[in-house]
Amino acid sequence: MLILIPGATGRLGLYIVRSAIQRGHRVRALGRNAEKMPQDLRAQLESFVEMTDFGDSVAFDRACAGVDAIIVAWNEEPRLVLDAQLVLLRAAERAAIQRFHAVSWNTDWEHMPLGVIESYDAMICFARQALLTSPIKPLYTFCGVLAKTLFGVPGAGSLEGDASLWVRKEGGERVINLIGAGKTPTPFSTEEDVAEFTVALTTSDGAENGGYFRFCSDVFSILDLKETYEQLRGSKCHINHVMDVTTCKQMIKQARDDAIRNGELHKRFKNIVGLVYAVFLDEGCYNIEPVDAEKFPDVPRTTLKEYILANEWV
Repeated sequence: MLILIPGATGRLGLYIVRSAIQRGHRVRALGRNAEKMPQDLRAQLESFVEMTDFGDSVAFDRACAGVDAIIVAWNEEPRLVLDAQLVLLRAAERAAIQRFHAVSWNTDWEHMPLGVIESYDAMICFARQALLTSPIKPLYTFCGVLAKTLFGVPGAGSLEGDASLWVRKEGGERVINLIGAGKTPTPFSTEEDVAEFTVALTTSDGAENGGYFRFCSDVFSILDLKETYEQLRGSKCHINHVMDVTTCKQMIKQARDDAIRNGELHKRFKNIVGLVYAVFLDEGCYNIEPVDAEKFPDVPRTTLKEYILANEWV
C-alpha cells in the first residue's frame, strides 16, 4: 500500500514510517520540513509533501492523491488534532480514501466526557465530528502510557521537566516523583511496538470499518517499576511522595478554574495535564485491557525488563 503519514518527523511518526517501510509498504510523508527526517529514512520515502500551516488544504489534497491509507502521527497540539485533522479528513474524502488512522495512542477516551483532560478534548471532538459528518470511519488505538512519555525523555510528552515522574540522577540512581500510592497496574507501550500495531491494523482486512482498538506492550505498577529497575541495574530508585491524589485533584480544579476565569486555559492547560495523568496512573480509571493485542501475532510486545535493559536513558 501507499501510506500517507502526516507528522512523519514527530516522536511517534518516525517509528510508524520505519514500520511501514519494513513491512513492504510505500510511504509518503506530510510535514513542515523534510530536513527534520533522518537522511537514511528520507531516502526511502515515496515522497515528502511540505505543508505551510494547519489549514493547508492544497498541500493536503496533493498529499492524499493516489494514497491507500493515512496514519496521522501528529502530536497532541489541539489545533493539529482537531482543526488540521478535519481539513485532512475532507481531503481524504475527496481522494476516496477509506483507511484513516486518527491521532490517539493514549488511555481510553472512547466514552470520556469533555473536560476530564485537556489534551484529549480535541481527539474526542474530532471523533464525534467524523462520526456525524464523514463517510470515513477512522481507526483509533489506545495503548496506555508511551515509554518515552513515562520516562520523561525530552520532547516526548506531558511528563517531563517539572512534571517528570522519572528523574535521572548521577551514578545510576533514579527518583520517581509519585502522586498517590503507586500500586495500580498501568498499561505501557513502547513507541516501536505501538507503531508496529498501528501499521498492521491500518493495513489489515476490514480496516475501512474503523473502530477503537486496544493494545499495550506490558502492564505494571509504579512500585513494580521501582523494583524492576533496582533488580536489573543494581542502583537505587527512590520514591519521592509528592502528594496524595485528593490534594492533586484540588490542585487541578484550582488551576483549571483560575485559567478559565482569566481566559488563559489555552496557555496553561499543558501544566494541568501532567497532574491529570498522575491521577490516571493512580486510579487506573481510563486504563485499557489489551484485548486486540493478539490480532497481529507478528507485532512484538516488549516487557518492562526488556525495555530497561535496552535503553540507556532509563
